[in-house]
Amino acid sequence: MQSIVGFTVFSNLPQDRLKALETAHRRALQYFPRLQRRSFTIGETHLEVWGRNGMEERLHTLPDGSLLALIGSPHGKVNLADVQDALLADRFELPWDGRVILLKISADGKRWTLWNDWLGSIPVFHAAIGHGRIASTLEPVVVASAAYTADDFFSQGLVALLVAGHFVLDWTLYKGMKVIPPDSRMEWGDGGFRAETLWTVQPSQSRWEAGWDDLVDEMHELSHKAVADVLKTQPEWILPLSAGLDSRLIAGVGAEIGAEMLAYAWGEPNATDVVYSREIAKTLGIPWKRIDLNKDFLVTYTPRWADLFGSSMHFHGMYQMNFLDSIPEDMPLISGFLGDVLSGSSLLKQKDGAVFYKKDWYLHWGVEELKDLLRDFPLDKTLHEIHEALGEAVARLPGSQFAKNILFELWNRQRLFTSFQTNLASHWSGVATPFLNRAYARFNLSLPRAVIENRRLLADVFRRYYAKLAAIPGTYAQEPFIRTGRYLLRRRIVEHLPAPLHHGPFAGFDDVPLRMDIDCIQAAGKKALWPLFDTLRELNQWLDVRLLEREYQTLQHSSEDIRPLRRLQSVQTLAYRLRADAKVVHS
Repeated sequence: MQSIVGFTVFSNLPQDRLKALETAHRRALQYFPRLQRRSFTIGETHLEVWGRNGMEERLHTLPDGSLLALIGSPHGKVNLADVQDALLADRFELPWDGRVILLKISADGKRWTLWNDWLGSIPVFHAAIGHGRIASTLEPVVVASAAYTADDFFSQGLVALLVAGHFVLDWTLYKGMKVIPPDSRMEWGDGGFRAETLWTVQPSQSRWEAGWDDLVDEMHELSHKAVADVLKTQPEWILPLSAGLDSRLIAGVGAEIGAEMLAYAWGEPNATDVVYSREIAKTLGIPWKRIDLNKDFLVTYTPRWADLFGSSMHFHGMYQMNFLDSIPEDMPLISGFLGDVLSGSSLLKQKDGAVFYKKDWYLHWGVEELKDLLRDFPLDKTLHEIHEALGEAVARLPGSQFAKNILFELWNRQRLFTSFQTNLASHWSGVATPFLNRAYARFNLSLPRAVIENRRLLADVFRRYYAKLAAIPGTYAQEPFIRTGRYLLRRRIVEHLPAPLHHGPFAGFDDVPLRMDIDCIQAAGKKALWPLFDTLRELNQWLDVRLLEREYQTLQHSSEDIRPLRRLQSVQTLAYRLRADAKVVHS
């Protein structure tokens, strides 16, 4: 899979910051020796890109001397010469679906123009530094170049990190650093930074009067085409196959068109995801393997996570790194990323006084807990500012209230947190995201709430077109979409069996979630939460560290509740930045 994985572009930075910039680059990319790096100087601008063999095809010089760079994993063929004329139009729209950024640097280097996909699935961090500026897909590079410290913390961003584990809108942990918005045309020039939302994907009511059968057929047609078109672009794929619906749908389409796929699941053999992933693969005749993650993966991979993601979100995804290191490195992944939210799995409703999300599953430290945790912090004022900012952001979104809520989650949690999975996979072996498809997204955002809520329409797509898969239970619902006689008989037997006998043909009826991170902490202790307990002195100036010890002890004695883990992972991010500050002071 030929692609440019990431980039950094900068101009007129102070000379003493260039060394810090390069050090951050090397630290982040040292784990990917197969990726190539190329550097360009265009007038007063310097561009660094990294990617795979053939990434030259993703670079193109325009007749006026401007340079185009296509970053990410667009669907379909790429010929940048074909977009030359289109770029001159008043309203240029990216001709590709998938994870995409198109960067244009003027011949004199004074102006950068950037278009991104409708989700903004590749976060780009940017800042003005002195008389210069920088933008990068690597957050640690921007932080190092700007020499940010705790004095530059953005209070609203800090609370967002602790509450939700990720940032929202264009916020980061620092006042001077922002994230580019989704679905936009952006420009950096003499007038600073400005962005225009393109609205290539937005809610509508175009199918509110459509008949049910027609909607089922159209959803099947659009989803099938989105998946099949991507699968046909490569001879072989790795499919991370869970017990949910999105990877299951990819598996079903792949089996229909005869795509070569290797399916993988990770976790303990009795985990719900593993049990039904194996059953899905067996039903479709797809080769399947379970990856047994190491009990020390947090100790091994957390520093790597920090070098790559810095403080862009809470320390969460090290298990993905362990998984990616355990599979063939010469085959790209195909991911079900985004399909669940698009098809209605999480219709979030904002309520008065709520911070970020109503759904408790998404929240880490609650408001009352934050009052106990934070020291000498203007929490009430900050919460009010957050509430006002998010209320204004939701009000600006188009569509009905439930459509606004879907778009809010897509443009925040999915864009700035869940996308870490595909961003990791892109650095390892490449990744494709078939549900990052504008036609499919527009369809789902044109449906009334009663049709899309709880994935009701997708359920009938499975019942009508993938009946064998609809009969397999999973994490998507308490019961399968089609309850066969065999399933009902097994369920009745299980109701009379003691829990130790719920294995073999009776496995999967108990909800056994994945708890890999907690297993690591129980096995390795506090070093699995690096650098949290190495930075207590610095953290104590901000937080009541006794509460961190309380959460840690809870994890040591039970794996039932995952919230203590998430709370500590959010604070890990803060600890990492305070640790960096302490090293500078001590040096």
